[in-house]
Amino acid sequence: MEYQTRQWLEEALFDLLATKKSLQNISIAELSEHAQIARRTFYRYYHSKEEVLTNYLDRLIQDYIIELRTAKLTNFEDLVNLFFQYWSQYTEPLKILQDANLLVLILQRSYDKLPAAYTTVMAPWHITNSIQRQITYDSRFIIGGLYNIFDEWLKGDYKAMPINELVTTTLNTIKRMKNS
Repeated sequence: MEYQTRQWLEEALFDLLATKKSLQNISIAELSEHAQIARRTFYRYYHSKEEVLTNYLDRLIQDYIIELRTAKLTNFEDLVNLFFQYWSQYTEPLKILQDANLLVLILQRSYDKLPAAYTTVMAPWHITNSIQRQITYDSRFIIGGLYNIFDEWLKGDYKAMPINELVTTTLNTIKRMKNS
């Protein structure tokens, strides 16, 4: 029941965000009513509507980390491909977040969570026994770059540009920068 209630609240939040375009314009009462639960039930699971959103994003990020850990990343291209393939599964809810100016929360939450996963992901470009500062810089560079490309793609190209083309475009950008 707990999982189902949380899912109803997430779905209700995204439904309301899609029409209201602002988290501030959504009340707890309205969110609870849309999820067809009592307001008291909402507070049994969450302290705020922001927590509904951050829990959803944290789950997506955690699932992404699991994908990273189980992937056979033989080169950076594999990471770029995995990143865009993974996040493109969630185009609809992420587009809703983007339209509500909330997509940046993924970036902020990723900055907190992905550096800790660095040493648990097998990738040939990882430096073994890296100092924490280097791990943080590497992670922020990769996360920030890929996130911003994804954000731009989601603004309009996602309907016209397939993921494999986005991966190729991104890798071509990196190659041009490397060769200049």
